[in-house]
Formats: sequence, structure tokens, C-alpha cells
Amino acid sequence: MRLIFLAAASLLLAACATQPRPGSTKPARPGTAKPLPAPVTVPNAEWQIIGVSPNGNILHEVDVLSIRREGALTVFRDRKTIFNPRKENFLNTPQHKYSLNQWEVNCTAKTFRLRSMALLDDGGRQLLSRSFSEAEIKPMPVVKQSAAFQQVEFVCQRSR
Repeated sequence: MRLIFLAAASLLLAACATQPRPGSTKPARPGTAKPLPAPVTVPNAEWQIIGVSPNGNILHEVDVLSIRREGALTVFRDRKTIFNPRKENFLNTPQHKYSLNQWEVNCTAKTFRLRSMALLDDGGRQLLSRSFSEAEIKPMPVVKQSAAFQQVEFVCQRSR
């Protein structure tokens, strides 16, 4: 069972390495721009775009209002929007459009751990909600140039 949840956590991060979004983008050629799906609303949230996956299918955002210190740890919430779920491999999780996740980060040790996740369909209906103990998912080292690396850098700078 632990392996399933580790695989789910790995999928959420490793398969979603992001490319930073440039500050200014060139306008798309006519007929090529894809509209963004309506985002899942979360009360008292302020979403900051961190980047998109290399294949352009997953948008990564961090809720800046959720960033808080808990002793040596920094806790935050992120949201991943999957533009075309059929293009993704979900391993042991149900196919979903959005994932809302709570993470803990040790900014000094450069580790992160998934605390909880909620998977939602394209209508915003919850498909799965799960919390994880430290025994189920242990803190993992942050790999440079990964989605986790970009998120950790962002939240650690904000939590100082």
C-alpha cells in the first residue's frame, strides 16, 4: 500500500517537471492558442503560476496564501491542472483534471513530503481525497530542475 502512495507522489512531481513561464510571452499564432480550463476555486487562495510541464499538458501553481512556517518546516498548497488527462499516465490514481496537494518542505535540508492530496474531475467533483502520515511518505530530497525544485525555491524564498 505504501508503494502505491509513493508512486502517486512520484507521479505528481517526477512526471511533471516544469518549464518556467517567461515573464513575457509572444502572442500565439491565430488558431493555435488553447483556452485555459476554468480553474478549481479554493476559498482564500491566491494562485501563482510556477510553470508548465515540458509537454505543455500540466500547469503548476502554488497558493501563496497557504505558505506558512511550522517550526523548521514550511507548508504550502499547490494545484496542478491537467489540460488533456488522456495524455497522462496516472499509475495507481484515478484519471483526473485537477489535483490539490498539501506539501511540507524543509528549506534547510532541501526535502519535501506530500501530506495530502485531493483529485478532482473536470467539473470540480472530488474523486479521491487522501492524507499521508510520515510513515507512509517520508521526506524526499529535491531534485534540481524538477517541479519540486521550483516549488521549494519559491516557497522557501516566501517563507523567510
